[in-house]
Amino acid sequence: MNYNEIDKIMVSKSLASDPAFNDVTISIEPIPSFNGCPLGLYYPGTATIILPPNATEAALLHELGHRHGHCYHDNLSEKYAEDFRKSHQGGKALLYAGNHFENLPKFGALFEEGEKGVVEIAFNRPLTMDELYGIKSQFYSYSEPPPRFFYGESDVPFVRIEFTQGINWLVIIGSVMAGVVVLTAGSLGYALYKTAKELPWVVPVSLFAFGAYIVLRAATREAKKLSAGR
Repeated sequence: MNYNEIDKIMVSKSLASDPAFNDVTISIEPIPSFNGCPLGLYYPGTATIILPPNATEAALLHELGHRHGHCYHDNLSEKYAEDFRKSHQGGKALLYAGNHFENLPKFGALFEEGEKGVVEIAFNRPLTMDELYGIKSQFYSYSEPPPRFFYGESDVPFVRIEFTQGINWLVIIGSVMAGVVVLTAGSLGYALYKTAKELPWVVPVSLFAFGAYIVLRAATREAKKLSAGR
């Protein structure tokens, strides 16, 4: 994403004339820290939005939602920002990529009763049938209908879990996958989507590459810090 694309999106969504965004500064740069951050940052004190170079339209609209809620309602919640995004963009949206499974539960509040979503997890080696069965079996001990479970090996091995919000499946998925990280090869990244209507069957593999990229970038940055400290 570049500044011209941002301007076009804001014009197309009739946001350029909204007073909430008059004093907003949008900067395109690497996210300064990676600790379960959304794919963008909003600093209310300076009305600054930071987006990575490969941010999506959904990420921009989500961060603009934080500004809109802050300006008009003093509301910086994730739910307000996501509701704002949904009002300007139909269908699925990338909410998060990373490998901090303990942060998955906080996204459960963004899903309404009956709303569908999907979590995809990429691994750095193929999973065995026993490992796959061990993951899948943990979703069948609840009163709710279990999520649908898929495994594939396109460019990278991945598990896709499609769920309908009843109980907070993201709490359960986060717990299960945190255990899988210990028991198996570990996750390179995950992507979380939501949709109120039809759940897409195909999710671009490029999103896995993005998840791996930001994890590897963070690791590289830490390695450089260690080298500099020697």
